[in-house]
Amino acid sequence: MKTSHAFPAISKLLTVVLGAGASLAAHAQSSVTLYGILDSGIEYVTHAAKQGSGNVLRVNTGNRINSRWGLTGKEDLGGGLHSIFTLESGIAMNNGTLQQGGREFGRQAFVGLESDKFGTVMAGRQMTPMYRYFLALDPLNYSSYGLSAQDAQFVGRADNALEYLGHAGPFEFNALYSFGYDSTIANGAQVPGQFRVGKQVDLGGRYRQGPVNLTLAYEQRQGTSIASSGNSERRFVAGGSWEIGRTTLYGGYELLLNDVAATLADAAPQTMVFGGVRYQVTPQLQLSAGSYYHAYRMVSAHALSSGVNADYWLSKRTALYTDLTYVINSAKSTLSATGSTTPVATGANQLAVVAGIVQKF
Repeated sequence: MKTSHAFPAISKLLTVVLGAGASLAAHAQSSVTLYGILDSGIEYVTHAAKQGSGNVLRVNTGNRINSRWGLTGKEDLGGGLHSIFTLESGIAMNNGTLQQGGREFGRQAFVGLESDKFGTVMAGRQMTPMYRYFLALDPLNYSSYGLSAQDAQFVGRADNALEYLGHAGPFEFNALYSFGYDSTIANGAQVPGQFRVGKQVDLGGRYRQGPVNLTLAYEQRQGTSIASSGNSERRFVAGGSWEIGRTTLYGGYELLLNDVAATLADAAPQTMVFGGVRYQVTPQLQLSAGSYYHAYRMVSAHALSSGVNADYWLSKRTALYTDLTYVINSAKSTLSATGSTTPVATGANQLAVVAGIVQKF
């Protein structure tokens, strides 16, 4: 009798174990990852006012790498097809506030399908091809004094966007279409009956093989009012890098054309060329130097921003850094060392120095 009663118990136990095993196997085919980067430092900037005088010493955030936290996930659907998502929030470490206009997930917020054969399609708020591809081509490591300070669209994102990523051997392709690229401004999103208002189109491609990276990108953003919807900002960008042992050389070019009156102050028509070098001194220590020259097309003005930085990794997750940049403005130029975060008087030169710490998780 005891033996006969044992069989149902054993059967139930096996059912639970097998069920748990099947559940674990299902979960093993999907993953969700919590990640983040925290960056804070002490920054000193001269001529940090439009009146031309006034220096500032402050705790600042995202000097070396913009602080963020996020969730990213992937589920195996079989046949080389995966569902994916990313939710990424920008954080100002000096005061704990949200970045990117106060959006909860202002850095990225998308869901999509990824195919091993046919590439990836995503929908939501996403990085542009300029951002995605030129991350690898900034001699100053995409610090706050690098390409993002020269043109904010080097860290551009678009709301309401469909995006495609594909590859063929060493070639990669990226296309984006936004139905309204900025939902936080008036008419920056979809306007019924006015499909061109706030629309954005991006195309990008690169070749990466061995030590060589060659990249092209194009971006067009329409005006955000009905009256300006026929006008646009257009960017043509090219760049490349070449690794020689522990040294990497960088170079690039941007042509910015703009006939949207409302954005001329922040996106003045110009040509910009840049170049630089990065040297891996030891596995822990990296030194970089870069220069960015601007020639503005609507006024007789030019500017040169030159900087150096050093990164020392205490571990795989924690680094100390220091950056120094000096901007020389001609009489009609207003290029800031830090981009839009700190103004500078017309024609004034500006020095920016920062030292801080980065921690990844």
